[in-house]
Amino acid sequence: MTPLFGDISNIISLAITPSFLLLGAMMQLRVLHNRLARIIDHCRTLESRISSHRGIESVLMHQLSVLYRRMNAIHRAIGFSTGCVILVCSVIVALFTDDVFNMQLDSLIAFLFVTAMLMLIASFSLFLHEIFVATHSLPATALHRSHRRG
Repeated sequence: MTPLFGDISNIISLAITPSFLLLGAMMQLRVLHNRLARIIDHCRTLESRISSHRGIESVLMHQLSVLYRRMNAIHRAIGFSTGCVILVCSVIVALFTDDVFNMQLDSLIAFLFVTAMLMLIASFSLFLHEIFVATHSLPATALHRSHRRG
């Protein structure tokens, strides 16, 4: 085996770790996309019910405002996850570029990887926030809170 293949195999083994991070971020994007689709479907249902249900418009509008808050959190989480995916791909490209052109991109690779991780943390935090908003907007949760106070 020539030294060229030895170098490439080392770079490929280094690129495996970011590839697993890429897979995880893509799975998170799938979960976020599914949640967003369900929220949008529920919004459409509520919007169609608002005009036909006189007397409970305020309840439906409140539910709709909660869904809009959830949708906003999911949109931002998707943005951070997508940014993470782009940065992880950039890390992999930088690894190969560093090897092929014999450049010193260690600091750039570290910066890109840490930034990708921060974006993933932000995405998971927004995902957790959306779950928190969804859980605390349930009628049963509101009833449970009123019983604890009383």
